[in-house]
Amino acid sequence: MENTTVIKPFQKAGFVLIAIVIAFMAIYSRNDNEVWDYVILVNLVLSTTWLIHLLWTQRIIFAAAEVTFIKMMVKSDTTMPQTLTLNYHDIDSVRLLGDHLFIHSSSGKINFPLKPKSSMAAKLKQAFESKGIEFEVNSCIA
Repeated sequence: MENTTVIKPFQKAGFVLIAIVIAFMAIYSRNDNEVWDYVILVNLVLSTTWLIHLLWTQRIIFAAAEVTFIKMMVKSDTTMPQTLTLNYHDIDSVRLLGDHLFIHSSSGKINFPLKPKSSMAAKLKQAFESKGIEFEVNSCIA
C-alpha cells in the first residue's frame, strides 16, 4: 500500500465519550442504587461501547487509485454506516457547502457533515488535492 493516506475522522470523539461515561459512572456509583439502576447503567455502558467501536472503526483511506470511506454515514446523517469505494477518475467534484461535504461522482452524490474550519476538513482538502481533485470550499460557517 504505497502512498496511502488514512484519516480517522472521529477518534477524538471516542476519547471524549469514554471520559463522559467514566465520569457518569463515578457519580452514579456513589448513590444507593437498586438492581434496576444497575440494569440501566449496564445498558448505557453496552451502547456506549458499540458507539465508540463505530467511531474508532470509521476511516477514510486515500489509496493510489481510489478513496474508500469505511463505515461512514455517506448518504445523510441518519443512515446506517456503509463502506464505499470511489475511483478518482469517477469523482466529478468535491465541495464543502455550509457544514456538509458533497462528493459528486458517476456513482451519485455522497455527503456527510463536516465543519469547514475543522482539522478533518484540512486533512481531506490536502488529501484530495494531492490526488489532483479540486476541493472547493463555499462556506461562511466558522
